Amino acid sequence: MTLRFTKAINIPTFILACFTASLLFTVLPARADIVIGVAGPFSGQYQSFGTQMLNGVKAAVDAANATGGINGENLSIISADDQCDNRKAEDAAQTLINQSVDVVIGHFCSYPSLNAAKLYAKAQISMISPAASLPALTTSGLGNVVRLAVRDDMQGAFAAKRILQKRADANVAVLNDGSPNNKAITTQFVEAYGKPPSLVASIEPDAKDFSTLLNKIKAQQISTIFFAMNPSDAGHIVAGATQAGLALKFYGSDALLADQYWEAAGPAGENTMASFAPDPQRDAASHAVIAALKLAGQTADGATLPSYAATELFVAAAKAKGPHSGLAISDLLKQGQSVNTALGPLQFDAQGDVKNLNFTWFAWHDGTYQAIVPEN
Repeated sequence: MTLRFTKAINIPTFILACFTASLLFTVLPARADIVIGVAGPFSGQYQSFGTQMLNGVKAAVDAANATGGINGENLSIISADDQCDNRKAEDAAQTLINQSVDVVIGHFCSYPSLNAAKLYAKAQISMISPAASLPALTTSGLGNVVRLAVRDDMQGAFAAKRILQKRADANVAVLNDGSPNNKAITTQFVEAYGKPPSLVASIEPDAKDFSTLLNKIKAQQISTIFFAMNPSDAGHIVAGATQAGLALKFYGSDALLADQYWEAAGPAGENTMASFAPDPQRDAASHAVIAALKLAGQTADGATLPSYAATELFVAAAKAKGPHSGLAISDLLKQGQSVNTALGPLQFDAQGDVKNLNFTWFAWHDGTYQAIVPEN
């Protein structure tokens, strides 16, 4: 089996790496430095992601300080543990606010990020999120947030474009599990598709019997299905369709890149395509940073490079507006100017969403999946 890309609580996900607790650190400011708050899961189930974040920020801070810091001031770090928990995220945010941080890099999980962002907004602190993909983080009117992860719901438009290009005459079914996030993905699909799909439906999660749905698929001569749902449910529908003798092409959101999908679908899931963020380590802009991390005995896996890039964004904005400028940091980044980072040049729209990142396609084959360009 290949190494799995894993999502947790709507988090865009990259390649996992396990770090031991001994790698955790908190760098406290020795004087009135520029203070970067780093908030994330530094203990508990998602600790490895928090460690990756902290490693990335620390490496970027070291690089900035080695070249004179920002306007002659050094950068320092304070960390706060949220364990990817909503309430603990609020506590972590208040800890950083009380420490008068100049910016927050974080959080990692999406709903904790949203809860914390509201507190930072009241405190006039900009927040640069390296990983949270929940649409509401930038669509709910918060003015202090910039994020590097592509919004979950944008997967719908990405899939619609692919299907229009490759299967323009297909009878398409668009299926979700009724959850707000997955309904948002299918809504984006329908809007981008530009014509009514043959079938749009919400299934009951963890249903024991999908025969009614399969009968509709057969009656409407569906040839292509797009899923935004639990991977097990999608897998059971795929297996049931194949058992019913239906010849279908399957597409899905990144939720389908989980072992549970293949466990439920089995060989019927062969060539299923799912969208996912590209591996940042493949970008040439990251190679120097990866080499420096390797020299320091660290890897560039997971949230490391996005957190490094988030720090680079702050440094660039702080050099222009001043490091203690509060909301002026996020305001400047949302003006659309390009900033060179370890992820390549990044630009943001007025909401704080990244403009020039997208998804790539992965295809299942014999129980594993790999990135592909052409479609079989």
